[in-house]
Amino acid sequence: MTTELKLSIGRRLTQGSFWLLIAVLSIHLWMQSAPAIIYVIILLPLMIFIPGILADRLRTLIWLGFVLLLYFYNGVQNMAVPEPQTMDIVELVLTIVLFCASMVYARIRQ
Repeated sequence: MTTELKLSIGRRLTQGSFWLLIAVLSIHLWMQSAPAIIYVIILLPLMIFIPGILADRLRTLIWLGFVLLLYFYNGVQNMAVPEPQTMDIVELVLTIVLFCASMVYARIRQ
């Protein structure tokens, strides 16, 4: 597998899981009938990274890893209930995929 192919796969996986995580979080908040301020609180930390993700900046990927730890903590906390919702599982899986993909992609780019 060439480095260019790894970079291409890493970039597509990172961007795809990033957009999917934003979509899943939005849908989950909509299903819970959350007020607008909750949308802002939950989605704003990810929305800040949109310009860097679109421009494919390495520094953005590194900082995204730190912010994703907060979403991971929230996902694990949601999984601690006796019967977690399907959306909680999807959010946690997407957070893990995005974290791993962005860190591997950042490492390959260095």
